[in-house]
Parts: sequence; C-alpha cells; structure tokens
Amino acid sequence: MFGLERGFLAEEVKNTITMRGKQFQIIGIIKSPFQSRDDAQHQGKDEISEIVIDVKFEAGLKDIEKFSHLSIFYLFRKSEEFSLSVTTPWDTEKHGLFATRSPNRPSKLGYAVVQLIERKGNFLSVKGLDAIDGTPIVDIKPYIPRLDARPFANQGWFEDRKLPYTPRIYEWHTETMWKEGKEGVLSDSQKHDIQVGCPPEFGGEPVYWSAEHLFISSVEVCIMTTFLDLVVKHNLKLKAYRSTAIGRAQLVGGDFKFKHVEVNPVVVIDEHESAETIRDFLAKAKEKCMVSNSLSIVVHFNPQVRRE
Repeated sequence: MFGLERGFLAEEVKNTITMRGKQFQIIGIIKSPFQSRDDAQHQGKDEISEIVIDVKFEAGLKDIEKFSHLSIFYLFRKSEEFSLSVTTPWDTEKHGLFATRSPNRPSKLGYAVVQLIERKGNFLSVKGLDAIDGTPIVDIKPYIPRLDARPFANQGWFEDRKLPYTPRIYEWHTETMWKEGKEGVLSDSQKHDIQVGCPPEFGGEPVYWSAEHLFISSVEVCIMTTFLDLVVKHNLKLKAYRSTAIGRAQLVGGDFKFKHVEVNPVVVIDEHESAETIRDFLAKAKEKCMVSNSLSIVVHFNPQVRRE
C-alpha cells in the first residue's frame, strides 16, 4: 500500500526513539493518509491505515489475524503542551484532561480500537485509526468483547453535553417558481430571490442564472467558504480573495454531462502572514469542500497566493 520494503522500518523506528527518549519500546510505525492533526477524523472513520511492525517483532503477530479488532497503543508525535482543563470537539464546556480524550497529554500516549482488515507479514491494514502518518506504535493487544466491553458502562458527561453543532444530518430547502417563457425564480424565505432560466446555449437569456451556472458556482463558493472557515478558526488575516470558475460539459451517450470544473482562486495577504499556511489551507478547502466531494466529476484547482 505504501511501497515499503520489509527492512524499511529500522532507521525510522530508531529516529522515533531518539525523538521521544527511551521511555517506551517502539515496535512499529503507522502509515496513514492523515498528514496533520487537522486532517485526522476524531476517533477515526472508514479510512484505511497501515501499521508496519519492526521485523524483529514480527513473530509476536502470530495468530493476530484471527481477531477482528485490535487495541492500538501509540505515541502522539505532534502533541502540544497539555492543559488540565480542556474543551473537546464534542462539547462546549471545559472538562478535566483525564475526563477527555484530548491528544495533548503529559505521557503523549494514545489508544484506539481498530478493525483489522488484513495481515501480510509484518504489515497490518486497519480501519478506524485517527493517528497521523509516522506515529510510533508501542503496543498492540487483541480486542476481546467478552473481556473489554462493559455493557453497563455509562458515558459520563458525554450524555449531557452541549453540542456546538447540529449533528449528523443537515437539510437545505429551496423553492422554484415558473414566471414566463424559460424564466423562473429561485427563492427562500430568508434570502433574496434569484432570477433563473435556461442558459443561452439552450434558448435562454444571458441575464438568467442557469442551473449550469449555479452548479459551477456551488463548487466555487463551497471551496471559498471552506477556506474562510479555516482562516477564521486560525485567526489569519486576508487582504482579498477572489476566484473564477469554469465548467465544461459535453455529449456523453447522447446526453450533455459536465466532465470537470476548474476553480482558480487568488488570495492576497500582507507580509505578516505565511504564504505556505495559506496554500495549505487552500488545498485543505478543496479536499474538504462538501459540494465537490459529492460530485463524480474532476475538480481542477489552481490557487495563487500574492503579497501586497
């Protein structure tokens, strides 16, 4: 999966021990699709990661493939300074550090229960691991429901938490009304009406916002607002943001279909902001845009960052 040879791990493990000291014996390393803490899903999702065990510990994996789930113990490689009072993504109230799963801990020790997908020699493919790429492993144990599950355990403050968001399912509603000819009105009770209609290519007027224009702009706006959300959360300052977008459609099997959308944002910053950080956030905005992630077409992204 990651193109690693069986003997690849030795030097990487050695460096990890040097970085963290010799409090723990490092037995392997995680190869993950998550390159930073911002990328990682809280408590893991469906992404597949690979655990590479040092070949000198490979014999200890005998029979591990007979278990469906494993308990993984690892070191938080990019853990920051800890606080004994923290706010989590699951609540708006502060809680004691040891009553949370915050990654910023005195021991830097992390833990996760994962699904074992496959074992190949000293490689374990697992699902549901939220650790970032390069995280060192210190231990693995089989997850045994009869021993590990506690059917009468409660969820502590998690049961009474105050959510900072409405979870799981979101709905957006619009209303369209025909006006005349090939023209209509797109409306919502809390928004300005939008004049909509067929594009000129299909007999409409150039002044209409067509479904094709709205389709392209939904990708463009989603990328911008996702980027702005990251900017606000990290207290960054912009001087300007503007973008252009183009969508290309062609006949496929007798029907017109969009083949790709191209978005070209230009961000202007002053000398105090990091251009590298802005580029990183632009890339994340493109990756996390809900609209483009819902499409089956390719979205080309060509960002520029300028100083003024």
